[in-house]
Amino acid sequence: MSFLLVINAGGIVGMLIAGRTADRFGAVKVSALWFVLTAAGALLLREHLPLGVTYAVVAVTGVWLFSAQVMVYAATGTVYGSGERAAGLGWVTGVGRTGAVLGPWLGGALAADGNESWGFTAFAVAGLVGAAAIALVPLAGRLGDRRAPAPDASDSANAPDSPGPSAQSGIGNPV
Repeated sequence: MSFLLVINAGGIVGMLIAGRTADRFGAVKVSALWFVLTAAGALLLREHLPLGVTYAVVAVTGVWLFSAQVMVYAATGTVYGSGERAAGLGWVTGVGRTGAVLGPWLGGALAADGNESWGFTAFAVAGLVGAAAIALVPLAGRLGDRRAPAPDASDSANAPDSPGPSAQSGIGNPV
């Protein structure tokens, strides 16, 4: 239970640090780096460290882990246009929640088989997959730029085939 408190306390600190860092360097870069650091922390937890050092590694890994996930949400806005952003954030969140369900199951299954140290390896691999996935966001953004942009609802009055402000009835309500 105390490790859970320590990793979450690290996560609180991590959110504050990652937000400031992402403002300076970008959410994609920060998230990718934080996922790699999370993987390193998970691998370090495989070792039999003194208890105080283990707590420190857990705290620092919490700093990186939770804020890396939140920076993924922040990066969503760089990939999806305004008309797609809510659906995109839903997909990103759904994928993340899938990992949050499968991770403890996998860790428990490995521990039940007597392979608890492999759980840390599996979590490190997940961190590296997260880093690779978020590192591909700029590529996805460039590929998305090749598509025709979806019309923005706020621009509908300016669109060439829009009825414009003259097609209103009543007290400013569009038909």
